[in-house]
Amino acid sequence: MADIHFIGPLVRRGNYYCVEFPRFISAELNSRSRIKVKGTINGGDYDGSAFPTGDGRHFIMINARLRQKLGIEVGEEVVVILDAIDETAGSDDRAEAAPTAGLGEPS
Repeated sequence: MADIHFIGPLVRRGNYYCVEFPRFISAELNSRSRIKVKGTINGGDYDGSAFPTGDGRHFIMINARLRQKLGIEVGEEVVVILDAIDETAGSDDRAEAAPTAGLGEPS
């Protein structure tokens, strides 16, 4: 897991709004795929994913509800404090529970 702390601008890319990670932070994450993240954006709760940009960096999308709640507009700097979440943690527990999770007894 990695602590992710930076300040960056809210930008618009096509139909979505996002904050791009600085290149050195993406390099520390050591991943070129989607990463589950959880933390805060300008103090507001954030639970989502960081997506690869294709050039070695990552970005998080900021939906309209969060933009409105935080009062942020394109070009404004936001404080990003996130933790990368290990999605494999507890996978053994899920695998053991899967055969009986709401499936009933075999016939």
